[in-house]
Amino acid sequence: MLTNETDIAALGAPAEAAEIAAHACELDKKSVFLDGLSERLGALGVSCTADDTELMLDEVRQRFKSVLGKPCPKAVKNWIRGITPSSVNRQNNYELCMALEMDHQQTADFFRRYFLTLPWSCKSRTDAVFLYCIYHSKPCSAAVRMLDEAKSFADREIARTATAQIFQTILATDDDESFMQYLSAHCFGKEQQFKTARQMIFTETELVKERILSDGYIEYSSPDRLNSIILSELLGFKYQLDRDGHFELELPKRYTESLPNDVSFGKVMRGETASYETLRKTYMLLHFYNFYSEAINSEETIVSNFRDFKSGLDEQLELCGFAPTYSQHPFDYILLASANTLEPIVTFHSVNERN
Repeated sequence: MLTNETDIAALGAPAEAAEIAAHACELDKKSVFLDGLSERLGALGVSCTADDTELMLDEVRQRFKSVLGKPCPKAVKNWIRGITPSSVNRQNNYELCMALEMDHQQTADFFRRYFLTLPWSCKSRTDAVFLYCIYHSKPCSAAVRMLDEAKSFADREIARTATAQIFQTILATDDDESFMQYLSAHCFGKEQQFKTARQMIFTETELVKERILSDGYIEYSSPDRLNSIILSELLGFKYQLDRDGHFELELPKRYTESLPNDVSFGKVMRGETASYETLRKTYMLLHFYNFYSEAINSEETIVSNFRDFKSGLDEQLELCGFAPTYSQHPFDYILLASANTLEPIVTFHSVNERN
């Protein structure tokens, strides 16, 4: 994980909204996954470039069959055909690393450089199981079996054990039964993870609601109407009033996809099914808005506020089982770069401006 100081250095001097959006698009356009896949296959003796997609697809299919004993998932095939890899179903990401015979350090590097996310969020059962199996050289079938068994685990109060401590305990445990007992007590599955995320979203939403209502300048006739007003406060534009409008600045797909809108935000607030990306982005937007509604940036405080904002946000994302902020991801970059300006909320709204 990058430190706050490293992130500030990577972001550089405060930038205008147009510069932030342009750099985010550059991050999004990099064909890093195919570069990484061809590099790894080359290390395994298969000479290829990022353009040799059919060769790489054939090799990956064979490796899923010979190394993992299972067919290659459709999602992985689509990544090789040019679809940007997603980490929504992280089992696909980890299984590809296993098919490419990576150890846990090589897997971590591949996640950072080529999936543009961070591995080993070990409060998540999926991450914990694959760390255990990859580090201790267990077969993929063991990971599948453990994840299937973990579906029957009863939800428990979420352990306050630090992710780093869970990580070290997993490395020190090489007994399946002991590991599964530890997993049941310290890690959680998607539904419990999402339950925690929703609770935190509700808490942050109440703070936004209080701010809006205390200003006394709005009237609303229903909870859905208030949700729409809250969303416009977060993003700086109204979906209902400008449904067909386009963003004034070019924005990357990995930023705009799963960005909360009236429909998805309403589902979240009603406790209905929502994706990992939607929940993560919604929470990050709420936390950003609430933090910088209170913190006032100046030349003297901008760095200290950024440090407090990022460390607090990463801590809460970890509690949800979400990946911490990562400045190479276009969405995370835009939020972090906006925080690194004198007027974070104004800058962020300028990025989102619509014609």
